Amino acid sequence: MRRTLATIALTFLLVAPTLPAAAQGPTFGNSPSQPAMGNPGTRLVNPLGSNNCVGGDCLMTFLLAILDVVTRIGFIVVILMTVFVGYKFVAAQGNESKITEAKEMLLWTVIGALILLGAKAIALGIQATAQSLVG
Repeated sequence: MRRTLATIALTFLLVAPTLPAAAQGPTFGNSPSQPAMGNPGTRLVNPLGSNNCVGGDCLMTFLLAILDVVTRIGFIVVILMTVFVGYKFVAAQGNESKITEAKEMLLWTVIGALILLGAKAIALGIQATAQSLVG
């Protein structure tokens, strides 16, 4: 159980905050007819289908959609873990070692929930900062 929570926490801590940052950056043009910044002879084509993008943010939209799905699944896991921790408290029946184990599980559940919230907040912060830098 701890490994699962640690894996989820590590994934959100390392990957999720960088997703919108990777999607943002200077606009290089979304089709071969638009020149890139810098060298006018260089062209960069959007591989995700530039025909149906609004403002050239298809990658950003895609990565934020992935983050939303992962966050929703993560919060379902947090809710289920909270219910399980409640069961562990009731099943402990005053046994100090089991109560300590339930308290530790509750602590890690809360830490996992905070990491989920932090990943979403950092991603939105990076997105807003990058959008304000680009224009």
